[in-house]
Amino acid sequence: MATGTTANFDLTRNELIETALRKIGALRLGQVVPADKLAQGIRALNMIIREEDAKGTQQAKNLWALDEKTLKLQADGFVYDVENDGLSGSILDMVSCFYRTTSGDDTKVKIVVAEQYDAITAKDDTGDVERVYLKRDRDLSCQLLYVNPAPGSVGTTSEVIGSDGVNYRCTLGHTSAAINKPISGTSWRIYWSAGGTSGSAWVTATAYTNGELLRYVIKRPLYDFDNAGDNPDMPQGWGRYLVFRLAHDISPEYSITLEERAWLKNEYMQARAEIFPNTQQISNEIYNKGLFF
Repeated sequence: MATGTTANFDLTRNELIETALRKIGALRLGQVVPADKLAQGIRALNMIIREEDAKGTQQAKNLWALDEKTLKLQADGFVYDVENDGLSGSILDMVSCFYRTTSGDDTKVKIVVAEQYDAITAKDDTGDVERVYLKRDRDLSCQLLYVNPAPGSVGTTSEVIGSDGVNYRCTLGHTSAAINKPISGTSWRIYWSAGGTSGSAWVTATAYTNGELLRYVIKRPLYDFDNAGDNPDMPQGWGRYLVFRLAHDISPEYSITLEERAWLKNEYMQARAEIFPNTQQISNEIYNKGLFF
C-alpha cells in the first residue's frame, strides 16, 4: 500500500468507484455511494483488473500492489521455495529485504541479480544474511530465493492461533498483552505474521520469541479489489486509466449518451497510450514540423 508522499497512485477501491461515478454525474461530491452502485462498481472494476492481468504482457507487470512478507529461516538453509519453505508465491519483484536476528535487530540485505550471485565463490558460507537472489520463473509459484550467507543456527519461533482462528508466527520477541494479540490487538502486526501450522492458544503475559527471519517487501499481481481500503500502488497514469475506464464501463447503466461515452473512451485510451506509447496508432497525417520544434 502506498503511504506518505509518493509518485504512485493510492486511491482506494471505494474512492476509485466514487470518482468514476462523479465523472458520469451519478454521484454528487460528499454523497455516500449506495450499496447497489458500490456492488456494481466493484464487479466492473475487478473485471477490468482481470482483463489487464489476462494480457500476460509486460504491460500487466505495471499493475501491482505492495505487500510485506516474512520468511522463517532455517539452519544452513541456503535455498527457499514456495511449496515447502514459505516463500511468497506472488513475487513480481522484490523491493527491499531485511535480515532480523532473535534480538529484533534489522539489517538491510542486498538484492542481487543472477550474475552477482554467480560471482559469489562461497555460496555455502554461514552467518548473518547479507544478500539474496530471486531465481525468477514465469510461474511465480516455482520461484526460488537464495540467501548468502545462511545462519548456521536459528532460534525458536513461537506460533499461536489468532482470534480469527488462523496460525501466526512471532516476528518480534515480546511479552504478550491484549494490545499485541493477533489479530484483535491494535499493534499485533509488529509482532506477528500469518504462517506456520503448529500454533497453540495465545496466552497473555507470556514471553514469545522469534527466530532468525527475512522481512521483505514485494510487488505482487493485483488480483482483486476485495476490501474497501484496497489500493494498487501503481504509477499515476494507471490511476487516470482506471477511473475513466470504470466510468465508461458502468455508463450504460446511467443513461449516458453515446457522445459522452465516446468521450470517456477517448480519455481512458489516451491515459493508456501515455502509459504505453507503443500502443498509439501510427498516423499518416503530415505535420508542419516547424510548429513543434
